Amino acid sequence: MIFISDVHHGLSGLREIPTDKGPLVILGDLINWIDYRDGSGIARDVFGDSNIDKLITYRKNHDFSMRKDLWKELFSDDPEKKKLQIEEAIGLQYQEVFRELANHEVWIIPGNVDSVSVMENLAGDNIKLVDTKTIEHEGYKFGFAGGGVPTPIKARGELTEEEFDQKLNRLSEVDIICTHAPPLVDELVTDVITNKIEQGWRSLLKFIQINKPIFSLFGDVHQPKATTWLIGETKCINVGYNRASKQYLDLKDLTSG
Repeated sequence: MIFISDVHHGLSGLREIPTDKGPLVILGDLINWIDYRDGSGIARDVFGDSNIDKLITYRKNHDFSMRKDLWKELFSDDPEKKKLQIEEAIGLQYQEVFRELANHEVWIIPGNVDSVSVMENLAGDNIKLVDTKTIEHEGYKFGFAGGGVPTPIKARGELTEEEFDQKLNRLSEVDIICTHAPPLVDELVTDVITNKIEQGWRSLLKFIQINKPIFSLFGDVHQPKATTWLIGETKCINVGYNRASKQYLDLKDLTSG
């Protein structure tokens, strides 16, 4: 079993993932809405370079008020056409990602940019959506809880803390808890490139403290201050920004130490 996160339509990275290591677990964010390093993604294709450059600046400055006003302006001209363009681009990216995964057994939970309904419609027989499920594999009990932390951006895959806590309550007796976003620990949610606090789950932190799983695996924060952290005896690991790093985490490496 191997783990990746934050694919964000990084097709070349998917081509380098071995097919002989068991299920490939993807911890969310399969499509690329905006790559904040260069602005590429669905948003730039639909709204153009100058608008997305402004959005990136507002995002990096955490100026969500200006960002919200610009989004409103961008959708003011023929909003239905814009929405249709976005939905078509989302579907195309999922198709391309799933095509690269055709030779893998894949388990997926959604991230903050994912559309569960589109994934369900386009996933082939080799794709299993495991959100809220508990699965035993290789002697370990895995629990899966997808979704993004609520932010002013209000991305399509975001949940409230209460909704996410309800998911976690179904997974109390697991050895390895797999989520998209990390527990709310400063070192795990701080992005060293933007020098900003990103998203983290208070409910996941509490879950770990109470249930004491062996591992907590997640992604979401692309350049975290710390990639590993201990909460009690639980080892928390950011499995990496696959679009940029092309890295994956092998369960055998994780459990052999």
